[in-house]
Amino acid sequence: MVDTIRSDASSLQQTLLIIEDDPENLRRLGRLLEDMGTVVTSSRSDAISALRHHQPHVIVMGDLVMADLTLVSDILALDKKNKILALVGNENTQTVQPAFELGAFDVVGRELNDPLLKLVVKRAAHVAKVEKDLARLSKQEKREDQFVGNSSQVLQLMRMVDRVALTDVNTLIVGESGTGKGLLARATHDKGPRREAPFIAINCASVPDHLLEAELFGTESGSASEGYRVTVGKIEAAEGGTLFLDEIGDMPLALQSKLLRFMQERMVNRIGGQQPIPVDVKIVSATYQDMGSRVAEKRFREDLFYRIGEVTIHIPPLRERPDDIMLLAKTFLNEFSHSMNRNILGFTEDAIEALLEHPWPGNVRELQNKVKSAVILADGNKIATADLMLTKEQKKDSGLPLNLRQVREEAERHAVSRALLRAEGNMSQTANLLGVSRPTLYTLIDKYSLQR
Repeated sequence: MVDTIRSDASSLQQTLLIIEDDPENLRRLGRLLEDMGTVVTSSRSDAISALRHHQPHVIVMGDLVMADLTLVSDILALDKKNKILALVGNENTQTVQPAFELGAFDVVGRELNDPLLKLVVKRAAHVAKVEKDLARLSKQEKREDQFVGNSSQVLQLMRMVDRVALTDVNTLIVGESGTGKGLLARATHDKGPRREAPFIAINCASVPDHLLEAELFGTESGSASEGYRVTVGKIEAAEGGTLFLDEIGDMPLALQSKLLRFMQERMVNRIGGQQPIPVDVKIVSATYQDMGSRVAEKRFREDLFYRIGEVTIHIPPLRERPDDIMLLAKTFLNEFSHSMNRNILGFTEDAIEALLEHPWPGNVRELQNKVKSAVILADGNKIATADLMLTKEQKKDSGLPLNLRQVREEAERHAVSRALLRAEGNMSQTANLLGVSRPTLYTLIDKYSLQR
Protein backbone atom coordinates (compact mmCIF):
# COMPACT_ATOMS: atom_id res chain seq x y z
CA MET A 1 0.00 0.00 0.00
CA VAL A 2 1.35 3.44 -0.97
CA ASP A 3 -0.05 6.65 0.53
CA THR A 4 0.82 10.19 -0.47
CA ILE A 5 0.63 13.27 1.73
CA ARG A 6 1.08 16.64 0.03
CA SER A 7 2.07 19.73 1.98
CA ASP A 8 0.29 23.02 1.44
CA ALA A 9 3.65 24.79 1.69
CA SER A 10 4.15 25.76 -1.94
CA SER A 11 7.76 26.79 -1.41
CA LEU A 12 8.79 23.26 -0.45
CA GLN A 13 9.58 21.06 -3.40
CA GLN A 14 11.13 18.02 -1.72
CA THR A 15 9.71 14.52 -2.08
CA LEU A 16 10.32 12.02 0.71
CA LEU A 17 9.71 8.28 0.71
CA ILE A 18 9.26 6.51 4.05
CA ILE A 19 9.51 2.72 3.96
CA GLU A 20 8.38 1.08 7.16
CA ASP A 21 6.63 -2.24 7.84
CA ASP A 22 5.22 -1.05 11.19
CA PRO A 23 1.95 0.80 10.35
CA GLU A 24 2.08 2.89 13.53
CA ASN A 25 5.63 4.11 12.88
CA LEU A 26 4.72 4.73 9.24
CA ARG A 27 1.82 7.02 10.21
CA ARG A 28 3.90 8.83 12.85
CA LEU A 29 6.73 9.60 10.46
CA GLY A 30 4.31 10.65 7.74
CA ARG A 31 2.67 13.18 10.07
CA LEU A 32 6.01 14.40 11.37
CA LEU A 33 7.54 15.13 7.96
CA GLU A 34 4.45 16.18 6.02
CA ASP A 35 5.30 19.89 6.19
CA MET A 36 8.52 19.29 4.24
CA GLY A 37 6.80 18.74 0.91
CA THR A 38 5.35 15.58 -0.62
CA VAL A 39 5.67 12.57 1.65
CA VAL A 40 5.08 9.08 0.28
CA THR A 41 4.67 6.26 2.77
CA SER A 42 5.09 2.69 1.67
CA SER A 43 5.39 -0.85 2.93
CA ARG A 44 8.40 -2.88 1.87
CA SER A 45 6.51 -4.76 -0.86
CA ASP A 46 5.48 -1.53 -2.62
CA ALA A 47 8.77 0.32 -2.15
CA ILE A 48 10.25 -0.07 -5.64
CA SER A 49 7.01 0.93 -7.34
CA ALA A 50 6.71 4.01 -5.10
CA LEU A 51 10.34 4.93 -5.70
CA ARG A 52 10.01 4.70 -9.46
CA HIS A 53 6.82 6.73 -9.65
CA HIS A 54 7.64 9.48 -7.14
CA GLN A 55 11.43 9.79 -7.62
CA PRO A 56 12.02 10.99 -4.03
CA HIS A 57 14.95 13.10 -2.90
CA VAL A 58 15.32 11.17 0.37
CA ILE A 59 14.33 7.65 1.46
CA VAL A 60 13.81 7.00 5.18
CA MET A 61 13.91 3.28 6.02
CA GLY A 62 13.07 1.54 9.27
CA ASP A 63 15.71 -0.77 10.75
CA LEU A 64 13.81 -3.98 10.00
CA VAL A 65 13.33 -2.88 6.39
CA MET A 66 16.98 -1.83 6.29
CA ALA A 67 17.97 -5.40 7.02
CA ASP A 68 16.61 -6.34 3.59
CA LEU A 69 19.85 -5.70 1.70
CA THR A 70 18.27 -6.76 -1.59
CA LEU A 71 15.83 -3.86 -1.30
CA VAL A 72 18.64 -1.44 -0.43
CA SER A 73 20.64 -2.69 -3.41
CA ASP A 74 17.65 -2.35 -5.77
CA ILE A 75 16.98 1.22 -4.58
CA LEU A 76 20.57 2.26 -5.20
CA ALA A 77 20.61 0.43 -8.54
CA LEU A 78 17.78 2.68 -9.75
CA ASP A 79 19.82 5.77 -8.88
CA LYS A 80 23.12 5.82 -6.99
CA LYS A 81 22.35 9.39 -5.90
CA ASN A 82 19.35 8.24 -3.82
CA LYS A 83 19.88 9.34 -0.21
CA ILE A 84 18.89 6.53 2.18
CA LEU A 85 18.50 7.36 5.87
CA ALA A 86 18.43 4.43 8.28
CA LEU A 87 16.09 4.97 11.24
CA VAL A 88 17.24 2.53 13.94
CA GLY A 89 16.89 1.74 17.59
CA ASN A 90 19.87 0.98 19.82
CA GLU A 91 19.20 -2.74 19.67
CA ASN A 92 19.37 -2.92 15.85
CA THR A 93 22.51 -0.96 14.97
CA GLN A 94 24.16 -4.12 13.64
CA THR A 95 21.73 -4.11 10.69
CA VAL A 96 23.04 -0.77 9.45
CA GLN A 97 26.68 -1.50 8.59
CA PRO A 98 25.98 -3.78 5.59
CA ALA A 99 23.60 -1.14 4.20
CA PHE A 100 26.27 1.55 4.59
CA GLU A 101 28.71 -0.65 2.71
CA LEU A 102 26.20 -0.74 -0.15
CA GLY A 103 25.91 3.06 -0.19
CA ALA A 104 23.33 4.24 2.37
CA PHE A 105 23.72 7.95 3.24
CA ASP A 106 23.23 8.30 7.03
CA VAL A 107 21.85 6.72 10.20
CA VAL A 108 19.29 8.33 12.52
CA GLY A 109 18.41 7.07 16.01
CA ARG A 110 14.72 6.50 16.71
CA GLU A 111 15.18 8.28 20.05
CA LEU A 112 16.18 11.49 18.24
CA ASN A 113 13.77 14.34 18.99
CA ASP A 114 11.50 15.53 16.20
CA PRO A 115 13.26 18.85 15.36
CA LEU A 116 16.63 17.11 15.04
CA LEU A 117 15.14 14.35 12.90
CA LYS A 118 13.69 16.97 10.55
CA LEU A 119 17.05 18.71 10.41
CA VAL A 120 18.83 15.51 9.38
CA VAL A 121 16.24 14.81 6.68
CA LYS A 122 16.51 18.38 5.37
CA ARG A 123 20.29 18.05 5.22
CA ALA A 124 20.02 14.86 3.17
CA ALA A 125 17.47 16.50 0.86
CA HIS A 126 19.75 19.51 0.37
CA VAL A 127 22.71 17.29 -0.54
CA ALA A 128 20.51 15.35 -3.00
CA LYS A 129 19.34 18.56 -4.68
CA VAL A 130 22.86 20.00 -4.95
CA GLU A 131 24.16 16.77 -6.49
CA LYS A 132 21.29 16.71 -8.98
CA ASP A 133 21.89 20.34 -9.99
CA LEU A 134 25.63 19.77 -10.39
CA ALA A 135 25.04 16.65 -12.48
CA ARG A 136 22.69 18.57 -14.77
CA LEU A 137 25.12 21.48 -15.20
CA SER A 138 28.01 19.10 -15.83
CA LYS A 139 25.97 17.29 -18.47
CA GLN A 140 25.16 20.58 -20.21
CA GLU A 141 28.80 21.72 -20.17
CA LYS A 142 30.10 18.42 -21.53
CA ARG A 143 27.54 18.20 -24.29
CA GLU A 144 29.78 18.80 -27.30
CA ASP A 145 27.97 16.28 -29.46
CA GLN A 146 25.22 18.63 -30.65
CA PHE A 147 23.78 18.18 -34.13
CA VAL A 148 25.92 20.53 -36.25
CA GLY A 149 25.07 22.07 -39.61
CA ASN A 150 24.07 25.31 -41.31
CA SER A 151 22.81 23.98 -44.63
CA SER A 152 19.21 24.63 -45.58
CA GLN A 153 18.46 20.93 -45.03
CA VAL A 154 19.77 20.95 -41.46
CA LEU A 155 18.10 24.24 -40.58
CA GLN A 156 14.78 22.83 -41.77
CA LEU A 157 15.50 19.63 -39.83
CA MET A 158 16.14 21.49 -36.59
CA ARG A 159 12.97 23.55 -36.98
CA MET A 160 11.09 20.27 -37.18
CA VAL A 161 12.90 18.94 -34.10
CA ASP A 162 11.99 22.09 -32.16
CA ARG A 163 8.30 21.47 -32.87
CA VAL A 164 8.40 17.75 -32.14
CA ALA A 165 10.30 18.29 -28.88
CA LEU A 166 7.39 20.21 -27.37
CA THR A 167 5.01 17.27 -27.84
CA ASP A 168 4.79 13.62 -26.77
CA VAL A 169 4.19 12.44 -30.33
CA ASN A 170 5.86 9.12 -31.26
CA THR A 171 8.75 10.03 -33.54
CA LEU A 172 10.67 7.89 -36.05
CA ILE A 173 14.07 9.14 -37.23
CA VAL A 174 15.27 7.66 -40.53
CA GLY A 175 18.77 8.01 -41.92
CA GLU A 176 21.86 6.16 -43.07
CA SER A 177 24.39 4.92 -40.52
CA GLY A 178 26.53 7.73 -39.18
CA THR A 179 24.14 10.58 -39.98
CA GLY A 180 23.49 11.42 -36.32
CA LYS A 181 20.15 9.79 -35.55
CA GLY A 182 21.09 9.41 -31.89
CA LEU A 183 22.03 13.08 -31.60
CA LEU A 184 18.73 14.12 -33.13
CA ALA A 185 16.82 11.82 -30.77
CA ARG A 186 18.64 13.39 -27.84
CA ALA A 187 17.75 16.86 -29.16
CA THR A 188 14.03 15.99 -29.14
CA HIS A 189 14.48 15.22 -25.44
CA ASP A 190 16.74 18.10 -24.41
CA LYS A 191 14.56 20.73 -26.06
CA GLY A 192 11.30 19.49 -24.54
CA PRO A 193 9.51 19.58 -21.18
CA ARG A 194 10.92 16.16 -20.24
CA ARG A 195 14.54 17.37 -20.35
CA GLU A 196 15.06 16.97 -16.58
CA ALA A 197 13.88 13.34 -16.65
CA PRO A 198 15.92 10.35 -17.91
CA PHE A 199 16.85 9.79 -21.55
CA ILE A 200 17.24 6.02 -21.87
CA ALA A 201 18.60 4.51 -25.10
CA ILE A 202 18.75 0.90 -26.23
CA ASN A 203 20.07 -0.45 -29.52
CA CYS A 204 17.68 -3.19 -30.62
CA ALA A 205 20.28 -4.65 -32.99
CA SER A 206 23.06 -5.00 -30.42
CA VAL A 207 21.15 -7.00 -27.79
CA PRO A 208 20.59 -10.73 -28.47
CA ASP A 209 16.97 -11.52 -29.31
CA HIS A 210 16.48 -13.71 -26.24
CA LEU A 211 17.67 -10.92 -23.92
CA LEU A 212 16.00 -7.92 -25.53
CA GLU A 213 12.60 -8.47 -23.89
CA ALA A 214 14.16 -8.55 -20.41
CA GLU A 215 16.24 -5.45 -21.20
CA LEU A 216 13.14 -3.53 -22.26
CA PHE A 217 10.48 -4.78 -19.87
CA GLY A 218 12.46 -5.97 -16.85
CA THR A 219 12.08 -9.12 -14.78
CA GLU A 220 10.54 -10.12 -11.47
CA SER A 221 11.09 -13.26 -9.43
CA GLY A 222 10.65 -14.60 -5.90
CA SER A 223 7.71 -14.59 -3.51
CA ALA A 224 6.29 -12.64 -0.58
CA SER A 225 7.83 -15.07 1.90
CA GLU A 226 11.25 -15.28 0.26
CA GLY A 227 11.44 -11.71 -0.97
CA TYR A 228 11.13 -10.31 -4.47
CA ARG A 229 13.99 -9.70 -6.87
CA VAL A 230 13.17 -7.00 -9.39
CA THR A 231 15.23 -5.92 -12.38
CA VAL A 232 13.88 -2.70 -13.82
CA GLY A 233 13.76 -2.60 -17.62
CA LYS A 234 14.68 0.29 -19.90
CA ILE A 235 11.05 1.33 -20.31
CA GLU A 236 10.52 1.72 -16.56
CA ALA A 237 13.91 3.40 -16.15
CA ALA A 238 12.77 6.10 -18.59
CA GLU A 239 9.76 7.00 -16.41
CA GLY A 240 8.83 10.63 -17.00
CA GLY A 241 11.43 11.01 -19.74
CA THR A 242 12.25 9.61 -23.17
CA LEU A 243 12.87 6.06 -24.37
CA PHE A 244 15.05 5.90 -27.51
CA LEU A 245 14.70 2.68 -29.50
CA ASP A 246 17.66 2.71 -31.87
CA GLU A 247 17.64 0.37 -34.89
CA ILE A 248 14.04 -0.57 -34.18
CA GLY A 249 13.81 -2.23 -37.59
CA ASP A 250 15.86 -5.12 -36.16
CA MET A 251 13.46 -5.83 -33.30
CA PRO A 252 12.25 -9.48 -33.35
CA LEU A 253 8.72 -9.87 -34.68
CA ALA A 254 7.51 -11.62 -31.50
CA LEU A 255 8.65 -8.72 -29.32
CA GLN A 256 7.02 -6.17 -31.62
CA SER A 257 3.61 -7.36 -30.41
CA LYS A 258 4.51 -6.69 -26.78
CA LEU A 259 5.92 -3.25 -27.62
CA LEU A 260 2.75 -2.39 -29.54
CA ARG A 261 0.63 -3.43 -26.56
CA PHE A 262 2.71 -1.22 -24.27
CA MET A 263 2.38 1.76 -26.62
CA GLN A 264 -1.38 1.29 -26.68
CA GLU A 265 -1.90 0.74 -22.95
CA ARG A 266 1.20 2.42 -21.45
CA MET A 267 1.49 -0.48 -19.00
CA VAL A 268 4.63 -2.58 -18.52
CA ASN A 269 4.38 -6.30 -17.85
CA ARG A 270 7.68 -7.53 -16.45
CA ILE A 271 8.80 -11.06 -17.26
CA GLY A 272 7.56 -13.12 -14.31
CA GLY A 273 5.54 -10.21 -12.92
CA GLN A 274 1.92 -10.43 -11.86
CA GLN A 275 0.78 -6.82 -12.00
CA PRO A 276 0.99 -4.40 -14.95
CA ILE A 277 2.85 -1.18 -14.09
CA PRO A 278 1.84 2.20 -15.56
CA VAL A 279 4.73 4.06 -17.18
CA ASP A 280 4.79 7.56 -18.65
CA VAL A 281 7.42 7.88 -21.39
CA LYS A 282 7.92 9.59 -24.71
CA ILE A 283 9.07 7.17 -27.41
CA VAL A 284 11.56 8.08 -30.13
CA SER A 285 12.75 5.40 -32.56
CA ALA A 286 15.40 5.32 -35.27
CA THR A 287 16.35 3.12 -38.19
CA TYR A 288 18.62 3.06 -41.23
CA GLN A 289 16.32 0.60 -43.01
CA ASP A 290 13.51 1.04 -45.52
CA MET A 291 10.64 0.35 -43.13
CA GLY A 292 8.12 0.18 -45.94
CA SER A 293 10.01 -2.78 -47.38
CA ARG A 294 10.30 -4.40 -43.95
CA VAL A 295 6.53 -4.17 -43.58
CA ALA A 296 5.94 -5.54 -47.10
CA GLU A 297 8.25 -8.47 -46.34
CA LYS A 298 6.27 -9.21 -43.13
CA ARG A 299 9.37 -8.57 -41.04
CA PHE A 300 7.87 -5.59 -39.24
CA ARG A 301 4.30 -5.13 -38.05
CA GLU A 302 2.40 -2.56 -40.07
CA ASP A 303 0.36 -1.39 -37.07
CA LEU A 304 3.53 -0.86 -35.02
CA PHE A 305 5.16 0.97 -37.93
CA TYR A 306 2.33 3.50 -38.00
CA ARG A 307 2.35 3.74 -34.20
CA ILE A 308 6.09 4.56 -33.87
CA GLY A 309 6.06 6.96 -36.82
CA GLU A 310 3.31 9.44 -36.00
CA VAL A 311 5.95 11.91 -37.12
CA THR A 312 8.87 10.80 -39.30
CA ILE A 313 12.09 12.81 -39.57
CA HIS A 314 14.46 12.03 -42.45
CA ILE A 315 18.14 12.95 -42.03
CA PRO A 316 19.85 13.51 -45.40
CA PRO A 317 23.26 11.84 -45.87
CA LEU A 318 26.31 14.08 -45.71
CA ARG A 319 26.93 13.83 -49.48
CA GLU A 320 23.58 15.59 -50.04
CA ARG A 321 24.50 18.54 -47.80
CA PRO A 322 28.04 19.55 -48.82
CA ASP A 323 27.59 22.97 -47.18
CA ASP A 324 27.94 21.24 -43.80
CA ILE A 325 31.18 19.36 -44.51
CA MET A 326 33.66 22.09 -43.61
CA LEU A 327 31.62 23.35 -40.66
CA LEU A 328 31.63 19.83 -39.24
CA ALA A 329 35.30 19.32 -40.07
CA LYS A 330 36.28 22.55 -38.29
CA THR A 331 34.07 21.68 -35.31
CA PHE A 332 35.76 18.29 -34.95
CA LEU A 333 39.18 19.86 -35.50
CA ASN A 334 38.67 22.33 -32.64
CA GLU A 335 37.28 19.62 -30.36
CA PHE A 336 40.11 17.12 -30.91
CA SER A 337 42.88 19.74 -30.99
CA HIS A 338 41.75 20.91 -27.56
CA SER A 339 41.24 17.46 -26.03
CA MET A 340 44.58 16.16 -27.38
CA ASN A 341 46.49 19.38 -26.64
CA ARG A 342 47.58 19.79 -30.27
CA ASN A 343 48.10 23.16 -31.92
CA ILE A 344 46.32 22.43 -35.21
CA LEU A 345 45.04 25.64 -36.81
CA GLY A 346 43.15 24.39 -39.85
CA PHE A 347 43.28 22.53 -43.16
CA THR A 348 45.45 23.08 -46.23
CA GLU A 349 43.64 24.06 -49.44
CA ASP A 350 44.26 20.61 -50.89
CA ALA A 351 42.80 19.02 -47.76
CA ILE A 352 39.69 21.20 -48.03
CA GLU A 353 39.32 20.14 -51.67
CA ALA A 354 39.67 16.48 -50.68
CA LEU A 355 37.09 16.82 -47.90
CA LEU A 356 34.59 18.41 -50.27
CA GLU A 357 35.17 15.83 -53.01
CA HIS A 358 34.94 12.72 -50.82
CA PRO A 359 31.52 10.96 -51.02
CA TRP A 360 31.43 10.17 -47.26
CA PRO A 361 29.68 6.79 -47.34
CA GLY A 362 30.07 6.65 -43.54
CA ASN A 363 28.55 10.12 -43.21
CA VAL A 364 29.30 12.34 -40.19
CA ARG A 365 30.79 9.49 -38.16
CA GLU A 366 33.34 8.83 -40.91
CA LEU A 367 34.22 12.52 -41.13
CA GLN A 368 34.65 12.69 -37.36
CA ASN A 369 36.97 9.67 -37.35
CA LYS A 370 39.05 11.00 -40.25
CA VAL A 371 39.56 14.38 -38.59
CA LYS A 372 40.40 12.75 -35.26
CA SER A 373 43.11 10.57 -36.79
CA ALA A 374 44.41 13.52 -38.83
CA VAL A 375 44.82 15.62 -35.67
CA ILE A 376 46.92 12.81 -34.22
CA LEU A 377 49.03 12.30 -37.36
CA ALA A 378 49.56 15.89 -38.57
CA ASP A 379 53.21 17.03 -38.55
CA GLY A 380 52.57 20.75 -38.98
CA ASN A 381 49.95 23.13 -37.67
CA LYS A 382 47.62 22.38 -40.57
CA ILE A 383 46.03 19.13 -41.65
CA ALA A 384 47.19 18.02 -45.11
CA THR A 385 45.43 15.69 -47.54
CA ALA A 386 47.71 12.78 -46.64
CA ASP A 387 46.79 13.14 -42.94
CA LEU A 388 43.13 12.46 -43.75
CA MET A 389 43.88 9.09 -45.38
CA LEU A 390 40.82 9.28 -47.62
CA THR A 391 40.33 6.30 -49.92
CA LYS A 392 39.34 6.71 -53.54
CA GLU A 393 35.67 5.83 -53.80
CA GLN A 394 33.12 6.30 -56.51
CA LYS A 395 30.33 8.62 -55.56
CA LYS A 396 26.92 7.06 -55.35
CA ASP A 397 24.92 8.18 -58.39
CA SER A 398 21.52 6.80 -57.41
CA GLY A 399 20.37 10.23 -56.31
CA LEU A 400 22.01 12.29 -59.06
CA PRO A 401 19.65 14.03 -61.50
CA LEU A 402 19.73 13.22 -65.23
CA ASN A 403 17.89 16.35 -66.34
CA LEU A 404 20.51 18.73 -67.81
CA ARG A 405 19.04 21.84 -66.17
CA GLN A 406 19.14 20.12 -62.77
CA VAL A 407 22.70 18.93 -63.39
CA ARG A 408 23.81 22.48 -64.25
CA GLU A 409 22.09 23.92 -61.18
CA GLU A 410 23.63 21.29 -58.90
CA ALA A 411 27.10 21.97 -60.33
CA GLU A 412 26.57 25.74 -59.97
CA ARG A 413 25.40 25.38 -56.38
CA HIS A 414 28.35 23.15 -55.52
CA ALA A 415 30.83 25.60 -57.09
CA VAL A 416 29.43 28.58 -55.17
CA SER A 417 29.45 26.61 -51.92
CA ARG A 418 33.09 25.55 -52.39
CA ALA A 419 34.17 29.08 -53.29
CA LEU A 420 32.51 30.48 -50.16
CA LEU A 421 34.31 27.93 -48.03
CA ARG A 422 37.69 28.54 -49.66
CA ALA A 423 37.32 32.33 -49.26
CA GLU A 424 36.02 31.85 -45.71
CA GLY A 425 32.94 33.93 -46.45
CA ASN A 426 34.74 36.91 -48.01
CA MET A 427 32.36 38.09 -50.75
CA SER A 428 34.96 39.82 -52.94
CA GLN A 429 37.32 36.83 -52.91
CA THR A 430 34.41 34.45 -53.57
CA ALA A 431 33.26 36.51 -56.57
CA ASN A 432 36.83 36.56 -57.95
CA LEU A 433 37.18 32.79 -57.58
CA LEU A 434 33.92 32.27 -59.48
CA GLY A 435 34.59 34.95 -62.08
CA VAL A 436 31.32 36.78 -61.42
CA SER A 437 30.32 40.17 -60.06
CA ARG A 438 29.31 40.61 -56.43
CA PRO A 439 25.62 41.31 -57.31
CA THR A 440 25.59 38.05 -59.32
CA LEU A 441 27.16 36.24 -56.36
CA TYR A 442 24.46 37.54 -54.01
CA THR A 443 21.79 36.38 -56.46
CA LEU A 444 23.33 32.89 -56.58
CA ILE A 445 23.57 32.71 -52.78
CA ASP A 446 19.89 33.62 -52.42
CA LYS A 447 18.88 31.26 -55.24
CA TYR A 448 20.46 28.23 -53.56
CA SER A 449 19.76 29.31 -49.93
CA LEU A 450 23.47 29.23 -49.05
CA GLN A 451 24.96 30.67 -45.87
CA ARG A 452 27.09 33.79 -46.42
